[in-house]
Amino acid sequence: MKIIYLPLLAWVVLIMSGCASTTPINNLALPPVSTIEGNITQLDESGFILADNSGSIHVRAKLSGNKKLDLSVGEKVKVYGNLQGGQGKVFDGYVIKKSTGEQIIVSNPTPHFGFIIQSSFK
Repeated sequence: MKIIYLPLLAWVVLIMSGCASTTPINNLALPPVSTIEGNITQLDESGFILADNSGSIHVRAKLSGNKKLDLSVGEKVKVYGNLQGGQGKVFDGYVIKKSTGEQIIVSNPTPHFGFIIQSSFK
């Protein structure tokens, strides 16, 4: 019986946590997993700065094996991840979706996030 209720429970939690739609950068809060969208304004070795019409945030998105992100300044992307606690605002990106539809999986999130990553990322 638990197996039948798990997908329904996951769906309810995601809808209630605000993960169903894109969150403006200035409205990000702890702890829910969120989706943010905007234009890349700067790239660095640990990720990039993402800006939308509400503000900007550093997205930590470092690939394993010192691989470089295939992103460019000015590119519009959607990022799935969560806000990290602390003084500086840092968004930990798990999946980056480019405007072409290509998805870059940055890291392996904890198991309860797998439902979203394996389903369509719109």
